[in-house]
Amino acid sequence: MLQQKAGTYRGFRTAGIRFTEDLLEDLEYHRTEKFSATLPGVHAFDKAHIVMLTEEGLIPAHAGSEILRLVRSMEKQGMEAVRLDAQGGEHSLEYFVIRELGEDIGGWINLGRSSGDLGEVARRFALRDRILVAWHALNTFRAALIGLSERHVDVVFPAQTFLQYAQPTSFGHWFGMWVEVLTRHTDRLASLHARVNESPAGAGILTGSDLPLDRHRTAALLGFDRPLANTFDAVLSHDINLESQSTLAAIWNDLARLGDDLEQWLASDTKFVDVPDRFCDTSSVMPQKRNPMLPQFMKAQATKALAMLTSGFLAERGATGQPMLERNEPETLLWELFDALPGVTRDLTRLLEELTPNIARMREASIAGWANASDLTSLVVRRGGLSWRAAHQIVGITVRLTEERQISPDEVTSELLDEAAEAYLGRRLSLSEDDIRTALEPAESVAQRTVYGGAAPSAQEEIRDEQRRRLDTHEWALEEARGQLVTAAAILEEAIDGILSRA
Repeated sequence: MLQQKAGTYRGFRTAGIRFTEDLLEDLEYHRTEKFSATLPGVHAFDKAHIVMLTEEGLIPAHAGSEILRLVRSMEKQGMEAVRLDAQGGEHSLEYFVIRELGEDIGGWINLGRSSGDLGEVARRFALRDRILVAWHALNTFRAALIGLSERHVDVVFPAQTFLQYAQPTSFGHWFGMWVEVLTRHTDRLASLHARVNESPAGAGILTGSDLPLDRHRTAALLGFDRPLANTFDAVLSHDINLESQSTLAAIWNDLARLGDDLEQWLASDTKFVDVPDRFCDTSSVMPQKRNPMLPQFMKAQATKALAMLTSGFLAERGATGQPMLERNEPETLLWELFDALPGVTRDLTRLLEELTPNIARMREASIAGWANASDLTSLVVRRGGLSWRAAHQIVGITVRLTEERQISPDEVTSELLDEAAEAYLGRRLSLSEDDIRTALEPAESVAQRTVYGGAAPSAQEEIRDEQRRRLDTHEWALEEARGQLVTAAAILEEAIDGILSRA
């Protein structure tokens, strides 16, 4: 007799059925540990599926109640530990129940289901949870950045393009930029969550089932918004994987950019900011070194994200149903990158809140680097009545003259500007010395940027109010999404209680 005995059940892939020999037990890809990230989703789907089958009368009531009673026992012992001991991968519950209660009971678990929809439900379940955690992490980080934007609104520094000083702005403006970036990323997570939160349960391997499964009931018990509308699509389309990887990679790429900004400002020859020693490491050979490690770690995660994105897109190539195990590798990176995000945003918040700007050094660099050249050009336009291009050329000549004569920008006089104007136009401008001094003052430059979204404190105050409102909207939406899962989990447990009480 080929039917296995309960206590020694080894699974459905054994010698004498389809194959002539057992699968090697130590094959690396077959170990249940490979499914650790998705085991909570597997477990939840197992429970919801058994509840639905029992309620619909598709399996014997006593079998459903016995399975669910053993599930409760498994949970008391530790769900993951029991499943890892049972092995069987995504089918670890079936292995466990058959060993405990026999195939007459445990053999009902996979009715109307396949490894296909089981894996897809578990993947979306795990992805959904991590999206919500990342969503919360970005909300928390944004709230801190809004506060930092307000705190540093008057701290002026020279922004750069091409690693050269461009125009003066404020740290408040820089922090506000990151609020905007992370708001868009939060929008992307919320939008992604809406597409992830659809249920593949009941799709089988692609055609669904010839049994009258209630896919809507299973979806509701698992907290999904609805079943996916096409069973073929539900199991064998994986664009949601690519969207998830792309969204996460974009977040890490921007965090790496933030890390690059910090490294530039902390550099020995820049010294725009400083951070406490508790955020730094040193060298084992160079005793003078004081290395801020977090920016490097953030950049390393961005590198990993790029590897995930490349391997993810390559893994999903091919005809429908052809790519199978390849997607597991970028998926491993996906879980790692999601799991790293809350800790990094927490640490980054602490570093930024304790960061000390070197105000005098930043003002000195703004002036020495001609960061106010655009402001002097605007003065020439307003007071000299010239077109922008003519004024631009005159100031360009002025900058060259200061470099050739080793004159500091804050020593520019009306006479020097007139020399440049005569060289370009053949006439003088005769601007006042006071106007020139004002145009070359970095703080004054920032104060003049009052356009919507500009660097001026008044403009930034208006934007911060908008940023707080958008944050409140995202907080409300996150709580609603979390609440849906809490409610669904409670309904699932109540359904199990009902089945057990009627047994």
